[in-house]
Amino acid sequence: MQWTAIAATAVGAVIGIASTLTADHLRWRRDLSERDRDAMRSSYAQYVDALTQARDEITQTSRDPGLTAEERADNVRTVIGRHGVYAKQHQLELMAPVKVVRLAISAANELAGYRDSVINGFTREDPECVEARRAYREARYRLIDAMRFSLERH
Repeated sequence: MQWTAIAATAVGAVIGIASTLTADHLRWRRDLSERDRDAMRSSYAQYVDALTQARDEITQTSRDPGLTAEERADNVRTVIGRHGVYAKQHQLELMAPVKVVRLAISAANELAGYRDSVINGFTREDPECVEARRAYREARYRLIDAMRFSLERH
């Protein structure tokens, strides 16, 4: 056997091994990125769901004519905690981009403002409650847009 045949075989083996390792590494990175995106999507969905459930309860309480102002206040005082808004926000903070986290905090603050308007005795039709609900809705829209953008880029 000539040494050139042995060298060519060795070089071919090295190239084959290198290309296999490169392909495996790229596949691993793609799978990891997809898992990260799925985890982020799940965290986003859970957070928005918690916001929505809390908002729905606040809205329902604010329009119930059978409740006194004090009963409405008692019903919504702990609504954000009951629906896990802050717990899910903490989970989101671990994986979301900073912009999404800031907008999530803003949405939660606006939701708290809506809740506080009901605690302060305003009903759904009162201008203070309408304005608080509008501010929350706008903050939620900004948050969802940022979430979509981060999932597209991730």
